Amino acid sequence: MTATTSQTSNNTHKQIWLLAWPIMLSNISVPLLGLVDTAILGHLDNPNHLAAVAMGASLFTFVLWSFGFLRMGTTALIAQQFGKQGNSDQSSAFTAILQSSMLLGVSIGVVILLVSPLLISFMVWVVDAVDSVSPLAQTYLQIRFMSAPATLMNYALLGLFIGLGNTRVPLILLVSANSLNAILNYCFVYIWHMGSAGVAYASVIVEYLQLFAAVAFAYGYLFKALPFSNLKQYWPELLQLNLNLFIRTLLLLFTLAFFMSRGAQHSAALLSANAILLNLLLFISNALDGFAVAAESLVGRACGKRDPKQVWQVVKDSGQWSLATAVLFSAILFVFNQPILGLLTSQAPVIELLIVLEPWLIFLPLAGFASYWLDGVFVGLADGRTMRNSLVFAVLFIYLPLWYVFQSWPYHGLWLAFYGFLLARAFWLLIKLRPAINKSLYF
Repeated sequence: MTATTSQTSNNTHKQIWLLAWPIMLSNISVPLLGLVDTAILGHLDNPNHLAAVAMGASLFTFVLWSFGFLRMGTTALIAQQFGKQGNSDQSSAFTAILQSSMLLGVSIGVVILLVSPLLISFMVWVVDAVDSVSPLAQTYLQIRFMSAPATLMNYALLGLFIGLGNTRVPLILLVSANSLNAILNYCFVYIWHMGSAGVAYASVIVEYLQLFAAVAFAYGYLFKALPFSNLKQYWPELLQLNLNLFIRTLLLLFTLAFFMSRGAQHSAALLSANAILLNLLLFISNALDGFAVAAESLVGRACGKRDPKQVWQVVKDSGQWSLATAVLFSAILFVFNQPILGLLTSQAPVIELLIVLEPWLIFLPLAGFASYWLDGVFVGLADGRTMRNSLVFAVLFIYLPLWYVFQSWPYHGLWLAFYGFLLARAFWLLIKLRPAINKSLYF
C-alpha cells in the first residue's frame, strides 16, 4: 500500500467515524426509548398494556415508516448535490430538494390523519389480536396518528442534515426528544395512571417539539423564496427514487408486522416476548446504522464528484466497521443477555418465553449487519430500484416460504424465517453492488 493510498484510507476511516458516532448515539436513543417504554409497562401488573403498545407501535411504524423514503431520498439527493458543488449558501439546490420533501411530507401526513379512523379499524382487524389487547391498541393508535404530519416532516429535515454531513444536529434533536419522551412516559403511566394511552400522548407531544427545533436548525435552507420552476426541477428524480424506496419500506414493514401478528394471534405473552427481542434488535440495528448513514453521505458525495476510488474506499471501510461492531454486540449479548432481559420485564410467562428464544437474540447483530450497511451504500448511490428488488426477493422467496414450512414450530420457526429474511437481503445487495456503482458513476 502506497503512502497516498494509506492516507486516503485513514481519511476515510476518520470521515466515517465523524459522521457515524453522532448517528449511532442518536439512533440508539430511538429504540432505547422503546426499551424504556417496555420496562415501564413491563412492570405493571396487567401485561395487556405492554402488548397493546407493542402491537400499536408496530402498526403505527408500519404506516409512518412506509414513508421513510422522505429521509433516505432527501439524504441521497442532498449528498450528491453536495459532491457536485459543495455546501454553497448561494446554491438553491438544497433548498429546492428540502422544500419539495417537506411539501410531500406534510401532504401525506394530513391525508393519513384524515383517513386514520378507517385505517386503524382495518389494521386492528387484520392483526386480529386477543380481545383484551385490541381495544387498548386501538386507543393508542387514535392518539399516535395525531403526530403523522410532524413525523413525516421530521424525516425530510433529518435527510437534509445527514446529506450535508451534519450528523450532530440529528444527535441533538433525537437524544433530546427521546429523553423528554421517556420522562413524559413515566409521568403519564406512573403519576397520571394513563397506561398505554399515556405513552401515545407523550410521543405526540415530543414529535411536534422536535419538528419546531428541526425547523429552527434548518431555517437558512428552508425559508428561501424560489421560483416554482426551481422547485419542480427535482420532482421527477425525487418521486422516482421515493417510489422505489416506498415499495421497499412497505415490504420491510410488512415483514415486521407479519412477525408481530403471528405472536399476537398466539398469546399476549408471546407478543410481549417478541416485542422485547425486536426492540433489542432495533437498538442494535440503529447503532449499526451509524455506519450505514455515514456511507449514505460519503458515497453520495463521491458519486457527485464521479470518484470511483473514493466510492469503493467508503464501501470497504464502512463495511469493516459495521462487521466489527456487530461482533462486539453479539459478544455482549452472549455474556449479558440474562441481566438485559431481566431489566425489561418481571412477568413470569414472558420471561419463560424469552429464555426459550434467547439463542436467536445472541446472533441477531451478525445476521443483520450486512443488510443495514449495504442499504446505506445503495441510498448513497440513489439506487432505490435495487433496494426494492432486494426486499421482493427476501420477502416473497425466502421469508414467507420459510415461515410456511416451519410454522408448526411455534416459537423458533418464525425466528428462523426472520433470519433468512435478513441474510437474503444482504445477499441480493452484495451481488448487485458492483453493477450499481458502475451505473451510478458512468451513466
